[in-house]
Amino acid sequence: MDTLVNRPTTLKQPNRQRRKTRTALINAAQQLFAETPIEGVTVDDIVDRADVAKGSFYNHFGDKNALADEVYDEIAKDLEDHIVKNNEGLSDPALRIARALCTVMEYAKSHPQRLQALLALEDRRTNYISQLNKGLANDVRTGLEIGRLSGVDLEAGVLTVVGLVGVTMRSMISGNVTGSTKSLGSAMAACALRALCVEPSDAARLGIEAAQDIVK
Repeated sequence: MDTLVNRPTTLKQPNRQRRKTRTALINAAQQLFAETPIEGVTVDDIVDRADVAKGSFYNHFGDKNALADEVYDEIAKDLEDHIVKNNEGLSDPALRIARALCTVMEYAKSHPQRLQALLALEDRRTNYISQLNKGLANDVRTGLEIGRLSGVDLEAGVLTVVGLVGVTMRSMISGNVTGSTKSLGSAMAACALRALCVEPSDAARLGIEAAQDIVK
């Protein structure tokens, strides 16, 4: 007899298998997008790497672009969670920006494939206040309002930091960085703050503090 007690047990296995398949597809796509431009990746490539049937792909995603959006959103959310955790309880927008930049650098060192996939897909999110940049935008806005930052408007301030982060991440992933990640994090955080008109010695101090606390 199919009782209410028995039904959850009956349904667990299909649901578990469905989650397993979806996870396999996302992980496979992440690997492939980190290795190859999305235009060069096919659904066949993804299902082969995931070792699932092609029909299963369309049970989860309408097309390759829908999967790419899922990969981007998942990595961006994970990175955002790291930034939020590292900035918890802090109110100084300049320090928060420095720590956010160092968090991205530490994430790139710890999860290079994820960061590479994120960079490969970043053009899918062209809005300067996209979900991943909302925290940064809030910090820049607050900094401008209280006079901690100056010399730029909100959009220019966010794009300045995002641009510095992007160039730094690509240099790290390509192996073109000669110094330590900690020293680079300190320097780039200070550079970002100076671009936002934080006093040079204060920018240097905050960069060192952020890198020492976050970059391993």
